[in-house]
Amino acid sequence: MYLSRLLLTGEQLHNPYEIHRTLWLAFPDAAEQSRDFLFRVEQRTSRQVQVLVQSQRQPTANVENARLLASKALELNLLEGSQLRFMLMANPVKTIADEQGRLDSKGEVKKCRVPLIKEEEQIAWLKRKLEGAALVNIVEIEKQLPLHFRKGSKPGKIQPYAFKGVLQVADAQGLQDLLQQGIGHAKAFGCGLLSLART
Repeated sequence: MYLSRLLLTGEQLHNPYEIHRTLWLAFPDAAEQSRDFLFRVEQRTSRQVQVLVQSQRQPTANVENARLLASKALELNLLEGSQLRFMLMANPVKTIADEQGRLDSKGEVKKCRVPLIKEEEQIAWLKRKLEGAALVNIVEIEKQLPLHFRKGSKPGKIQPYAFKGVLQVADAQGLQDLLQQGIGHAKAFGCGLLSLART
């Protein structure tokens, strides 16, 4: 895996979905593959966005609207029982049945995702996501600005939260798998990247 910082430019970046699309340009040899990178916005101005990217392949140095600032191979030496600081930008949600009983194309009641707003629900969500891989010892949660986006003609909104704290590794391989897959939904909007550091 690689950990990289990229600087994206362009007026279209006010739409969070366009950040994801612009990042694809840094991986031109894999246009037909499914996304194998996670990212998190670190800094933002009106026309520039600096992102942290974790990827299976190293991004291309300079492509249109995306400049590589730094990149290194990510060595994961996780030891069971060790304590690590963590940071996760996430979109904690739960899936419920449509309240009006509307049906989908299969004739089943539609499902929709709703955000978890209460802190105790968010902590329980995080513990479920890490279950078996890590134990959460300390966690602080900070609400972020909502992300309003447009995918085609359809508008949408995501409410991200920053989770920071200390975890204990319970299963090194399980935690490594979570790191590679990302945690939760809205990965195309900068959620899901779990960063770890020594305490």
